Amino acid sequence: MNEEKPDWYERAQQGPFQNEPFTAEMKNKVQVSLTQGSHRSKRRPYLRVGMTGVLLFVTLLLLIQFPWGERTVQQHTAGGGPSPSVTETIRAEGTTDEGTLQVVAIDKEEITELGAPSCFGLETDLSFKGDYKVKYAAEGTSEDVVVLEDLTFIQPTSAALQMIRLPFQEADVFILAPQYKDCHGIQIYAFAVEHGSGKAVQLQFEEEFSRASTSYYRPGTTLTVKDNKLVLKSTEGPGGEGSPEYNMAERMYQLDLRQNAMVMVLRKDRKS
Repeated sequence: MNEEKPDWYERAQQGPFQNEPFTAEMKNKVQVSLTQGSHRSKRRPYLRVGMTGVLLFVTLLLLIQFPWGERTVQQHTAGGGPSPSVTETIRAEGTTDEGTLQVVAIDKEEITELGAPSCFGLETDLSFKGDYKVKYAAEGTSEDVVVLEDLTFIQPTSAALQMIRLPFQEADVFILAPQYKDCHGIQIYAFAVEHGSGKAVQLQFEEEFSRASTSYYRPGTTLTVKDNKLVLKSTEGPGGEGSPEYNMAERMYQLDLRQNAMVMVLRKDRKS
């Protein structure tokens, strides 16, 4: 039985298939082929647009999670397990053989330039003010030591300040001087990291009738350890001034980890 043929087939009497009937099955295959080709041509542009959108979304997500100029730190709990990553500002740090003592800003710091030269620093020096947490990190753990509230750093740059490390028989002692210059006496904090245990504590400065969290030393001098004692040089007299014979006065402190203190054992008021 002959099947109905389209007009173009009648005009192609000399074609290679002129004696073969154009059956319903052949018509169906042609129609399916044309339909699928049309759908493919429509889907391709949408597919390209979709893939581009996915790539843009992933890029924006990465930029949000890892912004430029911030430091992301992976902290660990006391049990050794990881806690969520946080972005923190390390204002000062000191390194032992096993770990690192860090002074970290708790919230956003107030940062300004001094604006004018003085005995506290140059006009371009930076002032950092805020609350700070002191912590000791070693072997995948982090231990909070103390919080220093309303503290002001004055330093030439925004880089983390390197604390002074002093060797003692029982521990490494770290001296934190938030302001590197002063008119009369540079204020200091002291921290100890005990050998062996790795226990970190803040040290108090204990004298005959007082106990305080800070002490001081004379600008232009250095902190030293002599006979396992901390030696601080200071200017004596009202307002930090006096006659030349007092200019190199010394105070010597013995480390006492049982009391978490630097205990003054000798005061030398005059030059020898």
